Amino acid sequence: MNTNPTNNNVVDILKTESALKGVFSAAEIELLADMMGFQRHKQNDKIVSDGEPAISLMFIISGEARVLSNDYQRAILGVGEMFGEGMFSEEGIRVADVIASKDTSVVTFTIEHYERLVKKSPSIALKAKNFFESTYHHNKRKNDDFFHTDSTKYLALIAHNEMKSSLAEFVKKHILSITKFPLVATGTTGLLLYKETGVVLSRKVKSGPLGGDQAIGSMISTNNISGIVFFRDPLSAHPHHADIEALGRLCDVYQIPFATNPATAEAVLSHLNNEPTEDKDASNPALERYQKQQSRVVKQDQPNG
Repeated sequence: MNTNPTNNNVVDILKTESALKGVFSAAEIELLADMMGFQRHKQNDKIVSDGEPAISLMFIISGEARVLSNDYQRAILGVGEMFGEGMFSEEGIRVADVIASKDTSVVTFTIEHYERLVKKSPSIALKAKNFFESTYHHNKRKNDDFFHTDSTKYLALIAHNEMKSSLAEFVKKHILSITKFPLVATGTTGLLLYKETGVVLSRKVKSGPLGGDQAIGSMISTNNISGIVFFRDPLSAHPHHADIEALGRLCDVYQIPFATNPATAEAVLSHLNNEPTEDKDASNPALERYQKQQSRVVKQDQPNG
């Protein structure tokens, strides 16, 4: 190993802090460590870059690093933690940036080191290959789940308690039109609709007072709502009134058809059934102005150069 006077505890860290612990024996870890190189990185240094060849994996010996992918922070890595196991995948390139959060030291295990290990101990080399491949596939599944995007466009069905029976009657009357769409509903509404009409939801969120209206609002912002049928009780007070108002405001921002009674709900259904399934051009000048304004704010806050 390429030793460093401040890094004599590398083997101990790999034995006690890394994922190698419990999988490899002490002697095997010592052999792997003997193959590795040593690097120091200053705070904010980019240790590896998205898109570069995946030709090495690394273990943090001191300091800390952040894993960034698609503008998201995927993880914060501390002493003993590993990254770069994609070296043993078929991908061929890095899929994230790793940036030092503070002054950080790492040991590196490269393709050349692995080739030397194959010659020196084929059995340990095979064991290492299987371990790193397994770790890569496990982390890839987590990464894929994190970045999975639901492109479904749902019709939301919502009703206050006093209006649920009215919504059920409306669904019965328009069952053929409504079941053309993937459906999302809040709280007990979905169960009631199933019992009363037989319709099955594609997705369910919590009841309105517990955050269901906010969840539907979030789906609007991610382009997952094609229309909302929300039978509101106009004669009773509701503890989540602010959420209801916010939902209506988001429909105005993103120009989502929003029906609050059977008459407007029929118009919304007719509109949605006559619209092509692909995204339509429903530009909102107010939204476009806001987005341009925010873009200017971001540019002004960026440091020169």
